[in-house]
Amino acid sequence: MKRVIWYVVVIAITLVTLILIWQFSISIVLFALSLAVAAALRPLISQIAMRIRSKRFALSLVYSAVIGSILVLLVVGGQLLFHDLQKATDDFATSYEHVKNDWPREGSMFQQTLAEQLPFPDDLYRAITSEEGIVTLTADGGPGQNIFSIFGYIAIILVLSIYWSADQLRFERLSVSLFRTDHRPKALHIWRAIESGVGAYLRSETIQSVLAGLILGLGYWMIGLRYPALLAIWGAIVRLIPWFGGLIAVIPLLFLAAVSSPIPSFLAILYTVVVLILLGRAVEPRVLGQQRNNSLLIVLFVIILAEAFGFIGVLLAPPLAVAIHILLQELYPIFTRRNSQKLQEAHELKKRLSRLRKNVKSPASTEAMRFLNQLYQLVRQTISYMHRY
Repeated sequence: MKRVIWYVVVIAITLVTLILIWQFSISIVLFALSLAVAAALRPLISQIAMRIRSKRFALSLVYSAVIGSILVLLVVGGQLLFHDLQKATDDFATSYEHVKNDWPREGSMFQQTLAEQLPFPDDLYRAITSEEGIVTLTADGGPGQNIFSIFGYIAIILVLSIYWSADQLRFERLSVSLFRTDHRPKALHIWRAIESGVGAYLRSETIQSVLAGLILGLGYWMIGLRYPALLAIWGAIVRLIPWFGGLIAVIPLLFLAAVSSPIPSFLAILYTVVVLILLGRAVEPRVLGQQRNNSLLIVLFVIILAEAFGFIGVLLAPPLAVAIHILLQELYPIFTRRNSQKLQEAHELKKRLSRLRKNVKSPASTEAMRFLNQLYQLVRQTISYMHRY
């Protein structure tokens, strides 16, 4: 009866926990991202604090620099992006009118068929600017749908990370106190290993994306592409996707090569591939060192969390995947040691049973001998099973 009550209590606690996670999912995601940001900035804060012997000043200096850099990137990049978006919108309108008006008369059979299926420009503009179209474009279907909510979330993440960085030791003591006394040193070691690994990954990806945006934008402008800022920001964002980031980054360039300027576009494609490869080989080894992350795990987490939380889920997925990968790496030796201890105990038991079998020689001990033989065979099968797994 006590066991049934215990199972009911465990199931109830699990269900309540899942309900709370679902209800406060955004808050949990923001808190997790704030921990990742704090972990990424901690080495820089520690280095400055060691030199000036003031953690508060180092904290304020680093976060002021981070916030200032974000504001500069938003202001400068936002202006360039808005300018390119305006040009892209005008070019799209002109090209659409050309397709709708000229392809039915001068195009191939495929172009004529395609042009007949497209709505007229006036109908398309009316559908976009109507009340239903505006609602569709601005509806808040998730955190990734509203740019203002994203800026608000970024501000919350930075503020929470400041609190975490300022009271790191107090939060660590509180977290470790949940474990048994003999498990606390190992729990603290695992926590700091995860924090260090996630911070290194976040620093590496942020540095690579910022450098990619700046270098790609400058290169596209020198090559003479029509939308350098828009294409550079696109490349800096999609390069975060493991495996396919570089391929996705050149898709708009392939489209430009097909419809407008082939030679500059192909030069831009080659330039993009070279820049992304060089950044990966120059920045990643310096920041990550010997740390190796599981790209497949990151992709799976991106797919799952993007469906659940939108843009914020995409941001959370890579650090969470890295944290779980490091956790499994830290726990594996513990379970391996336990298995080796159990295997050693099983071998010792096998030796003791073997000695007992040699000592039992009396005919009156037939039942005992049969029992020892069965027990001996069972221990042998157990050892064989433990060797396989």
